[in-house]
Amino acid sequence: MKSINIGIANLIISNKLKDSYINTNLIEESKKIASNFFDIIKNSPILQLEFKVYNNMENKHIDNDVAATRYIDNSIKLFEVYTLDEIQRERQKLIDIFNIESIQFNNESEQEKIKLYDAISNLISESINDYDKIDVDNMHESFIIVLDHLKKPKILIENVKFEDINEEVIEIAVDKFNDKYDSLNDDDKNLIKTLIESNDIEKQAILESYKSKNLEILEIISEENVKDNITKAIQKIKEMKYCKDTVDDNIISLHELRKELL
Repeated sequence: MKSINIGIANLIISNKLKDSYINTNLIEESKKIASNFFDIIKNSPILQLEFKVYNNMENKHIDNDVAATRYIDNSIKLFEVYTLDEIQRERQKLIDIFNIESIQFNNESEQEKIKLYDAISNLISESINDYDKIDVDNMHESFIIVLDHLKKPKILIENVKFEDINEEVIEIAVDKFNDKYDSLNDDDKNLIKTLIESNDIEKQAILESYKSKNLEILEIISEENVKDNITKAIQKIKEMKYCKDTVDDNIISLHELRKELL
């Protein structure tokens, strides 16, 4: 990765905090980077504006092409008061807190996010670029990516307000997570880490693997007093189908069942 924008930076922070949930040795490092990130934004009107626009673009849903187009245009016009050099100088501050050469995103969902973030970045940059330097093809392709994303139905979530995010909030979030998952053993933590890093295809394979392992164990249990429960459990597992919205819960349930059976 050679460049960064506010969306990618936010994704990096999120991943670092997730990693710290699995490996507590990373908590202080993650909190420090997150704190530096939000301090930089807090002192930069340009980055605050980008933070707001990226968040709105990512979570907004507009069915109508005309309305979505106007929304994109009006959002991008907010940057016309700045020059491209000014925006690039502020973005450089983000690059300075990350070792971007070592950062990789292999998750399919993350790749889709980055595609959107880069498209928004391109629209901002091209809209205030010198007239003779504007890449029309790049601008058009980026616009289509953002437009298609806006038209996709989304789960409604409360928009993130930058002023509500600070080091104390980050610390509370990390501490609460650690309290909740303090009892997890290494196998539990490895599973959570695997789920975080896996794409949809990989999760489907993990689900099928856990189904097979549990069925093998259940089918050799011969105690009469639990026969009905075993039969119901086998039927329920066999009926489990891959669904993007429930796959994590199903895998974790099968993981817990396997621990009880062994």
